Amino acid sequence: MKDDDRFDSSIVRLGILLLLFDVYLTWARIEKQTVPISARGEGANLGSLAQQSIVSQYFFFLILCALSTFAFHMSIRFLTSSKFSPLNFFNILPRYSRPNSVSTALLVSSSTKLFPILMVIWQYDVPAAARSLGWAVVANNVEALRILLDCGYGIATLLATLGALARWTVGRSVLWAAGLDGVDSIGETSIAADGKALWALLMYVREWASDLAAG
Repeated sequence: MKDDDRFDSSIVRLGILLLLFDVYLTWARIEKQTVPISARGEGANLGSLAQQSIVSQYFFFLILCALSTFAFHMSIRFLTSSKFSPLNFFNILPRYSRPNSVSTALLVSSSTKLFPILMVIWQYDVPAAARSLGWAVVANNVEALRILLDCGYGIATLLATLGALARWTVGRSVLWAAGLDGVDSIGETSIAADGKALWALLMYVREWASDLAAG
């Protein structure tokens, strides 16, 4: 990141690379969700989208991922850097004057998305891999926001969660508009299920820390 808060060219290239990998993983995940078990191997069941050319399908998923990523970044940038941010209004988080630095931190901490390149040499379940990568990316995003904004884990987690919610909402809207409202752009599990899993994990870590302190 440059002194005037402009994006460095290497960060722009990283963002494009992450977007292209996200397109690949999202396409594979949604295609697997929409193919009935008895019909797998006979082609994807993507509704009217399946009748389009491969190029058209690719551009659809490119738009889907681009809009979802845009929503993720803009929601967090608004909450951290806008003078209209409710976090700033209620003095929960001081206004951060370098919004592009926020996006840079999010992009760099999202580099875990590049791990699917291992699929070239290692076959694994796409939805399960997507969920695992999703959690790893979220954890990295939280840590990056905590360090950059000099805030606690609670605020950083709140920002990452709201950003993920904005991304999910936009993704579902695009899928609904394309007639794919029966699939989930972020995987086979719902946000509620993932939230319960995260809460259970937090409770486990809390109990473990308490036992460690007591022992």
